[in-house]
Amino acid sequence: MDLTIIVVSYNTRDLLRRCLQSLATCPCACQAEIVVVDNASSDGSAEMVREEFPQARLMPQDRNLGYAAANNLALAGLRARYALILNSDIEVRPGALDALVGFMDATPHAGMAGAKLVLPDGTVQSTWPHGFTLGEFIRQQLYLDRLPTRANGQLLAMSEPVEVPHLHGACLLVRREALQQVGLLDEGYFMYCEDSDWCLRFRQAGWKLFYVPAAEMLHHHGASSRQARAEMIAAYNLAAARYFRRHGSSWQGLLARAAGLTGSSLRLLGAVLLTLVTLGLHPGLRRRTGLFARALGLQLRRGLP
Repeated sequence: MDLTIIVVSYNTRDLLRRCLQSLATCPCACQAEIVVVDNASSDGSAEMVREEFPQARLMPQDRNLGYAAANNLALAGLRARYALILNSDIEVRPGALDALVGFMDATPHAGMAGAKLVLPDGTVQSTWPHGFTLGEFIRQQLYLDRLPTRANGQLLAMSEPVEVPHLHGACLLVRREALQQVGLLDEGYFMYCEDSDWCLRFRQAGWKLFYVPAAEMLHHHGASSRQARAEMIAAYNLAAARYFRRHGSSWQGLLARAAGLTGSSLRLLGAVLLTLVTLGLHPGLRRRTGLFARALGLQLRRGLP
């Protein structure tokens, strides 16, 4: 077996169907298998896979294990030469899988490769051009990430594979030998930052990471997280604090925790002010106020994992 494609699903039935359809219509030239790990979806995702995609190996769970743990179920004991971790909200485009596998075959020092992810509006999904750093996280929380950076623009404009410090967890092609050396995803992250942790560990072990723009995929970004946005905002900020504490220092973890609280507070304040200006007549602003109030409350109640 050359390639095991792992798709973790949580209440994204329609997008999961489109993902699996794209894999069927844009297959890899190599020998490949598809594994779907369903995290106790309540929308009929598992039943849909059984009925419409019997060729896929389904691993239904009785509870939501989180993203890292669900992927690890399929990664454990990997026999294929490569594993492709693929979000259920991604549609593979023609030639993408062959471009990724072909690049890895030709680049033995590459431990991991990522695709060019295009959003529904046609823009290329941005990434962390210098890796997931504390400075980048603080910029994001303070809205400064809205400002374009020269490094990110240069990366997204690349037409040839380029070594990078960080790849999106939505699409990661991993070499089995590298996985055996580095180990599985850290299940201490329920969702978010497990990809940053993995990328850093691969680099620390001497493996290179590459962005392969010839492998283009459509990404319906955030499909799972939109279902419980307050919980996901809190999960992301807490995961970031855990990441910087583990790979930096205790003070970096505390600074990241403070940045996450500040970011949620700023967004809550902005929503409250706009709600007052509009006399509370805008339902979207009322929902946004409730969203960030809940996200802030969840972060204040939870300790660092």
